[in-house]
Amino acid sequence: MSRYVPLSKTQHAQSGVVAAGHEFALEQAVVPVLAEELPHVLPTMAVAFVQGEQDADFELVVLQSLQAGVNVYVHTNGRWIGGYRPAWYRAHPFRVLRDTKSRQPVVCVDEESQAFQAEAGEDARRLFDDDGELTAQAQQTVRFLEKLEQGRRATQVLVGQLRDAGVIVPWNLSARNPEGESGFDVKGLFHIDEAALRALDASVLSELAKSGALSVAYSQLLSEHRLKGLSRLYELRKLAEAQAKSADDVELDELFGDDDDDFSFDFDS
Repeated sequence: MSRYVPLSKTQHAQSGVVAAGHEFALEQAVVPVLAEELPHVLPTMAVAFVQGEQDADFELVVLQSLQAGVNVYVHTNGRWIGGYRPAWYRAHPFRVLRDTKSRQPVVCVDEESQAFQAEAGEDARRLFDDDGELTAQAQQTVRFLEKLEQGRRATQVLVGQLRDAGVIVPWNLSARNPEGESGFDVKGLFHIDEAALRALDASVLSELAKSGALSVAYSQLLSEHRLKGLSRLYELRKLAEAQAKSADDVELDELFGDDDDDFSFDFDS
């Protein structure tokens, strides 16, 4: 379980963070992704939309499973095996959340994370120095979070334009049950209706192209063939659970093709 609390120079004066695995994400079937990350996630991940808390809102995500409570891009030993790591994960154990009263964005830290130490040990990176100021590393993290929040808001604008254009529709997917022979329908996912996109008025298409929303739409469509690799990762997960395959044995080229992209991302990290 996560427990995010506002970062405080009083409460976290002696706290720090250490390198940790991705066990926190083992049960996350989707993760939010920014529009500017799409070129980096397309080589290995399928992209979709999920509906937010308000029925009119959609969020851009990458699929890490077609089964709730499973993330096949994280090995059972906590190692990330998905190639490019979405920025949302690289920000862990920090997040920007809204204050319940002021609704202002606040930098928070997950005190339940394996990466967090209430009393920083020798291997930890302190969050505050002895003068009560953010350390250089912590300042870099805050800048990263600020850029992440800016990217999130920009992405929501683009997704909203696609929603308003009426091209985001339910994605009817079926998957094989890994625990049995029967399949199941995947609920709650949405994708781009390509026919509806092509049928849009030229003026609407032009506006979507200018804003970048059209690129998001076609990126989502192009990513759909990555579902095949997702299915193969299910098989690797079953092998890993039987301790028959280690994370080092996973060959992403075999799963996703011969892409040799550098999966770097220009956020400070």
